[in-house]
Amino acid sequence: MPTHSYQHLVEFVQQQGGEYFRTAVSFTADDWEIIYRRDDLPRERAEERSADIVDEARRRTPLRKQESPFGAFHASIELYENGVFAVLRDGHSSGVVISLERAAARDLASFIHRCERILNRPDQ
Repeated sequence: MPTHSYQHLVEFVQQQGGEYFRTAVSFTADDWEIIYRRDDLPRERAEERSADIVDEARRRTPLRKQESPFGAFHASIELYENGVFAVLRDGHSSGVVISLERAAARDLASFIHRCERILNRPDQ
């Protein structure tokens, strides 16, 4: 199981995302855990879908190299017709995948930046 505490991040996303917050799954190089799941979501195949999503998140490579003037890779966003996935890195092979309803994407850049600040707080 992931050892990092993501409680502050989940609380923040719940506050900001409200009813649009669907799931949060933390992952390391060899394990993963559903750390938040909205109660009204279907339960069938939830574990299988989460495992598939985490496998893809682990394989995700940045578009730019580390020596790029953009700096280090922190997060990726996938915007779909009916939803949004944000993959927030917390190291080379660990992080959190957050899923939200599409309407949550209005102020996405600011939201992701604030998530990163919570995720990388030195007091955790």
